[in-house]
Amino acid sequence: MAIRVAIAGAGIAGLTAALALAARGFSVSVFERAAALEEIGAGIQLSPNATSVLKRLGVLGDLAESLIEPVGIEIRNARDGRRIVMIPLGEVARRRYSAPYCLVHRADLQAVLATAARAKGSIALRLGAEVSAPREVGEEVAFLAGGEEQRADILIAADGLRSSIRTGYLGHPGPAPLGHVAWRATLPADAAPAEMRRDATGLWIGPGAHLVHYPVHGGRSVNVVVISRGTSSATLPPAAPFGRDARRLIDAVPNWTLWPLYGLDPAVPWVRGRVALIGDAAHAMAPSAAQGGAQAIEDAWVLAAALAKRPESPLTALNDYQRARSPRTARVAREALRNLAVYEMGGLPAIARNIVLGAMPTPRLLARLDWLFGWQPSE
Repeated sequence: MAIRVAIAGAGIAGLTAALALAARGFSVSVFERAAALEEIGAGIQLSPNATSVLKRLGVLGDLAESLIEPVGIEIRNARDGRRIVMIPLGEVARRRYSAPYCLVHRADLQAVLATAARAKGSIALRLGAEVSAPREVGEEVAFLAGGEEQRADILIAADGLRSSIRTGYLGHPGPAPLGHVAWRATLPADAAPAEMRRDATGLWIGPGAHLVHYPVHGGRSVNVVVISRGTSSATLPPAAPFGRDARRLIDAVPNWTLWPLYGLDPAVPWVRGRVALIGDAAHAMAPSAAQGGAQAIEDAWVLAAALAKRPESPLTALNDYQRARSPRTARVAREALRNLAVYEMGGLPAIARNIVLGAMPTPRLLARLDWLFGWQPSE
């Protein structure tokens, strides 16, 4: 009998997992607590390790009208606007990693994934059905979804940062504050300064804070994020770390959404019996490596591959998935925290950082990213 897989959550992690499982012949039911699929958040950077999976699943082309391939990541001094270094992407990334580096709005990505899932006869997508109270019953896992009891052979918790399955069924702590706050906004492109509409990711680094911006919606909008050290509840991002050039973009934003940043300990177990965590439910991390979505997409592929390899022993397969993924996601989470510290430097350490980055040859800049961007989905 084919393994029946239930997924809690129809975000990027859950929908990608559903497609990866369906591609391998599994019957999948996705339960989403929201009554409509409206992805919160803003832009997402899809590095080649993520787009290689989307390409294999046949959905990357469906994103063509919404995607931007940036020419690079342009790192600037937040105070004076001086360019420190440019990390080339575009065709360089395609040649080096056999997949593109892309920028997209989360809502556009989720919509494409949902459309692809609905087109699969082996995927059932049910909205307005929050998963709760999972328990193992013999060789099945039973749970409530929208108040009705459901059963499956495997339950995948893709229910995000505040996963109730993580804290309830697995008994793990909830998310821990990272001591940083993000102000996020999506701005119409014609409202942004002209030089900040180009097809590039801008990273402005300054003492205690940094600014990130890049085009989304196929260039029709600009995603803007300011991240600052501390636990501020202010409605506006701090002004002090940024000079005139950066302030032109920040001041153009009429309304910000405040997001305190949280993380999870990726070292705790992701699997208990027939239940496994995926994506942010397993390893939410700081956004400063731009890998939250990419790591969820990687998870989805590896989980499906593990179950396909051991369909007769799904419990073993889930543990294989965790062993394969945990070291990598822990490394990415550490890199994200290290980036936060490096971006926020001030004084002499910042001067030294800028000199080192500015003097680094392009081949070495790219080589430092190979471990991350060079990951490829297995067969």
